Amino acid sequence: MKTHLPDTLFLQTTPSTNSYLSDLLSQGAFPHGYCVCSRFQSAGRGQAGNVWESADGENLLFSLLLHTHKFPLDRQFLLSEVVSIAICRFLSRYQISARIKYPNDIFVGDKKIAGILIENRIVGKAMQYSIVGIGLNVNQEVFIQNKATATSMRSITGSRYSLTSLLQSLRHEILDRVDSFSIENKFECKELYFSLLYRRDGYYPYEAEADGVCFDAKIVDIADDGMLHLTTDKGEERKYYFKQVRFII
Repeated sequence: MKTHLPDTLFLQTTPSTNSYLSDLLSQGAFPHGYCVCSRFQSAGRGQAGNVWESADGENLLFSLLLHTHKFPLDRQFLLSEVVSIAICRFLSRYQISARIKYPNDIFVGDKKIAGILIENRIVGKAMQYSIVGIGLNVNQEVFIQNKATATSMRSITGSRYSLTSLLQSLRHEILDRVDSFSIENKFECKELYFSLLYRRDGYYPYEAEADGVCFDAKIVDIADDGMLHLTTDKGEERKYYFKQVRFII
């Protein structure tokens, strides 16, 4: 049975749906699954302040409120895994084979189709709620800033999609997976996340952000706290959090 969907607030434009939802929460409580969706974001954000490029009314730009008490504070990255898996599974319904570029960009081939920005509210030693911002490229075919590295559902399948219908289906997928998650089945979740990783098999070039050193390595593990474990082609073990290392594409 699908999770009941609470109301969605539709906006014409906003700087950021995450920021808008955060402001709403400062005024009162909202139900699990509450959604803010906008046709356009004038200052859409990604991980570590990256800018999200999106044409007006062509893509899905929304933020979900999730009550995340059951996710342990020291394992917050599990939520990122669950949401990333949900988006990949959603895209598979449209014969789009997506992969997760660590930590939570969604790629098709070597191009980005979706991004996730999760902001957690922590009270004491527990997570109170999370705002999950998602940008999914749907009907946009021309990208200005990221034309070499971005793609969309329409670019891949040739079809144009109803944003309203996609939003409802994707929300169901995410909420169903979040609601069915338990710490007892975290290994199943981690295994599925790892199986969906972009460039999971083989050695690929990386660059360490601290010193600019480039090296070839393969992914061997993702820790519960989100730390990426790599083994270089010389047998050296390296560990990084996101933004400490980047893929060379």
